[in-house]
Amino acid sequence: MKKFKLVLLSVVLGLMLCACGEKETTSFSDLEASVLMQQYGAEDINIQTWRSYRAATIANSYVVETIDAIIDDPSILGAPFDTFTYPEVETHVYQAAGFLTDGYAFANAVDNFQKGYVETGRIVTREEPIVFVDGDEIIVDIACTCENRNADIEMIFVNDLSEMKLTSAAFNPRYTTGEKMNKAGLNTVIGMGTVFVMLIAIAIIINLLGPVTRFIEKVSKAVKAFFHNLFHPEDKAEEGINKAVEQIVKNETAESSDAELVAVIAAAVAAYEGTTDTSGFVVRSIRKIKRQ
Repeated sequence: MKKFKLVLLSVVLGLMLCACGEKETTSFSDLEASVLMQQYGAEDINIQTWRSYRAATIANSYVVETIDAIIDDPSILGAPFDTFTYPEVETHVYQAAGFLTDGYAFANAVDNFQKGYVETGRIVTREEPIVFVDGDEIIVDIACTCENRNADIEMIFVNDLSEMKLTSAAFNPRYTTGEKMNKAGLNTVIGMGTVFVMLIAIAIIINLLGPVTRFIEKVSKAVKAFFHNLFHPEDKAEEGINKAVEQIVKNETAESSDAELVAVIAAAVAAYEGTTDTSGFVVRSIRKIKRQ
């Protein structure tokens, strides 16, 4: 009997410990599931399925409709949309449409949709959303048929049922392979053209720097010489003396060369007349004759 009581007590204690352990380790997903079961009466629920369904519903039934309404009437939220700060965008969108969003992401989404509509026209029909789960994010893709060109909408939500916030939304027009190749070719041509223009501009700048550099060097030498002469006048005087001496030596050398040339000419003339006496004539000038 004692052994039976001990076994029964052990089982009871084990069950109590298990119960305590389960309560302490309750995951957030279990908490979300309990909230859903209370709201919708669901008994067996896949929490990720509910998250994905909720994200698809918000994207297709709330986000797109709200963006279209703002594009049609920018003051529908009570004031011009472009006057709101990002926190104000979050507040007004939640009050008007009932979903959480990042203010910066939603403002960019409105601008992106508006620019996209210029090319595709307005949305005519939307297909059923396709949902992908990527860790902490839920990605919702919606294929659209538009007036001029079809497009795809991509939205990203936080993978959290109680805090399912829109963090990104984009409107992407569809292009054929030929159109994509044309755009790629145009981008290549523009890129190469930009490179060549920059190279030509650099070459012109380098050529213009030559005269500028020489002018700067000239001015620098002049300034340096000015201050050198200002603080060392004896060097300037010595330089003037050296130049004068060089000029005198040059003049004397020129006169000596002229005298030697006159003597050679006089001796040649005397030899032509058959004599060695050069006193009978005088060389007045020497002039070079240009031969044809």
